[in-house]
Amino acid sequence: MLQDAVWANSEKLQDSAFQDTAVKFLTGSLKGWAYCRDNAAECRDLVVKRGSKLGASHQLWQMNEVNKLVWPSPNGVGLLDETAWKQTVDLSLGTKNQDGQTVITKQPDGTAYTNEYAQKALDALKGEGLDVNGTSFQPATVELKEGGA
Repeated sequence: MLQDAVWANSEKLQDSAFQDTAVKFLTGSLKGWAYCRDNAAECRDLVVKRGSKLGASHQLWQMNEVNKLVWPSPNGVGLLDETAWKQTVDLSLGTKNQDGQTVITKQPDGTAYTNEYAQKALDALKGEGLDVNGTSFQPATVELKEGGA
């Protein structure tokens, strides 16, 4: 099942100014993902400096593990795979919890899923020369230190 996503109010997305803001938000977010792909230790240091309860080696390990989930991204980072979306919807409709309830009770309408704004963000990033696929990404070897320090 898909887990992390960016959600927006479909009524607000009727407004072109809101659409522009959404694209800018996605552009910045995806640029940050690519930056942390290429600068994992620096991103780790930023998080630790701001008061993470986890130590530097644990944060670097975590950054590395997240990067392995995201990269490479053959279709472009941030794009939702339609097959994975449909599988998630099917599981959410058909899998009952201990109380006999499902995560959702009806098929989402057509506005529940789009790559329109993420694609615009990717196009902007490609225009800046940013690698949005991360095909050359190689995970680091991270040594966890006792206590995550």
